[in-house]
Amino acid sequence: MSDHAGLRQAIGQAMAPFWYDREDRPRPDWVGEWSYWFVSAGNHLFDVLPGHEDDPRLVRYDDWTDSPENLPPSHCHGGPRALLDLDTPRTAESRRAADTWTAYHALAERFRTQDPRELTATASHEQPLIQTIESDPTLEERFTSNPALHFNEDQETYAARHAAAVLLTPTLLTLDGRWLEDGGPDHARMFNTYLDALPGETMVVRVLYHS
Repeated sequence: MSDHAGLRQAIGQAMAPFWYDREDRPRPDWVGEWSYWFVSAGNHLFDVLPGHEDDPRLVRYDDWTDSPENLPPSHCHGGPRALLDLDTPRTAESRRAADTWTAYHALAERFRTQDPRELTATASHEQPLIQTIESDPTLEERFTSNPALHFNEDQETYAARHAAAVLLTPTLLTLDGRWLEDGGPDHARMFNTYLDALPGETMVVRVLYHS
């Protein structure tokens, strides 16, 4: 059996209890989670730990696409936990988020007599701070909508929240067979803590599924 086939078999066994059409339903009102799936990270590729780009255990094929893809050596769809660089993208996003938070508050300081958080959404957009952001394409792209509420937390919390979302996917299937779906900040923290604690040889693979 090829490595590809063996990996698909292992994933299939882990996914099987959550198949829509399983015959041995645990209860009459039971509903499954998926109808078909592919080994694929889509747009959420993992970073490869520098120095391990040629390791054959890295998953570089995408079942979802019809034609072979040309992945850069620095990215993959999965592999042993120890070969995946989970920290670099989180650190980069934390720094980016912290810079954005700092830039917003530096701008907000110029309008500190205004407090859009205490106004209605309509009134908020009439405030000089919000108008300044919306009239500048670069600022508007960085802050998107309702920036006063978006940045209503300290820098550390803001940066940590964004960093926790970098690796996050809507669902996590754990080694002990739990199907855990996104449930807000607590889920994001649990997701990252779980990945970080996995043994280095554990295969971590992205899967796209139809539900």
